[in-house]
Amino acid sequence: MNVSTSLNVFDASVSRPEAVRRCAATGFASLDMNYWDFQKDVLRMSPQEEEAWARDIRASADAHGVRFTQMHGPVHGPCFAKLALDLGLDDYTKLVERSLRTAAILGVPWVVFHPTNVTGEEGEAYRDVLEFNVGFYRKFIPLLEATGVGIALENLTDRRHIRSYFSLPEELAELIDTLNHPLAGACWDTGHGHRQSVSQTAGIRTLGTRLKATHIQDNDGVSDQHILPYQGTINWTEVVQALRSVGYEGDFTYETHNSIRNLPDGIRDSGLRYAHDLGNYILSL
Repeated sequence: MNVSTSLNVFDASVSRPEAVRRCAATGFASLDMNYWDFQKDVLRMSPQEEEAWARDIRASADAHGVRFTQMHGPVHGPCFAKLALDLGLDDYTKLVERSLRTAAILGVPWVVFHPTNVTGEEGEAYRDVLEFNVGFYRKFIPLLEATGVGIALENLTDRRHIRSYFSLPEELAELIDTLNHPLAGACWDTGHGHRQSVSQTAGIRTLGTRLKATHIQDNDGVSDQHILPYQGTINWTEVVQALRSVGYEGDFTYETHNSIRNLPDGIRDSGLRYAHDLGNYILSL
């Protein structure tokens, strides 16, 4: 495992090629591209403009000796019936396809997506939600096979009175097994699992060899805080030992922007160096 970070440690005022350069300069050889931070921008671009944008980012990665090992794809909102940015399902489908093509340009092997409820209404049946998600993500398999890019479906978090399906690792495993394709895997979000009161060992071992990506973040078990390890209450020795026990081959990828992006820019690079050192310490446990 390499310690990796999402580029969302920098807000949009810093160009993605410059964000790549600064992450590389602070020790990161592996990166995550947060596509969903730029959903509004992408929707204003032509496909040709998006391709040029992606190629500029890839050129920066190549020039600075880093590679993208994950990407966070577009996020659809609280449920499929209430999509972000007031998109219709067809428009969101096209955005997913665009993100996968951009991932291929960046050399990303796994793009993370959120499986979720359909209507968001109380009483929605799990089997109906499972069937809908299988049908939705299965439609991308021809594009996955054409590009070689995989999708990693992420465990969510459920703190509302209405069940948010796929917050439990058993549900996520069933979705991936039903898709039954080598380019469909899982992403384990440590913060979501902690907030869900799922032990890191149980979550990671349930997903087992399905696990292709990680979102490493800490919290207090109540809020989804996206902070660095040891700033919350997760047991990080447990996380690392569980990842090793299932033979996880991906990266230890931070989604900890609230510990870095909120710093004054003049000290942000120092925060990144600390984060890199901290990750390597955890991986030595």
